[in-house]
Amino acid sequence: MLLSGDAVHFKDNWDNKRVPSMNVDKDKTVASMNRLEQLVTQNKGQLWINHDKPQSDGMKRPPEFYE
Repeated sequence: MLLSGDAVHFKDNWDNKRVPSMNVDKDKTVASMNRLEQLVTQNKGQLWINHDKPQSDGMKRPPEFYE
């Protein structure tokens, strides 16, 4: 599991490599997204996008848990 923090705000940003307007360095943002994608692929992981409500709504909540 990889938490996106503020690197990716919404799934639409992730899917389209769209840089949020508040990010000051587009090239660094895209480089970060590419690195996150490499890590997820190499480790067969999941990207958890912190601000994406639809994704968040589908996640387990306590007392449920992930193993």
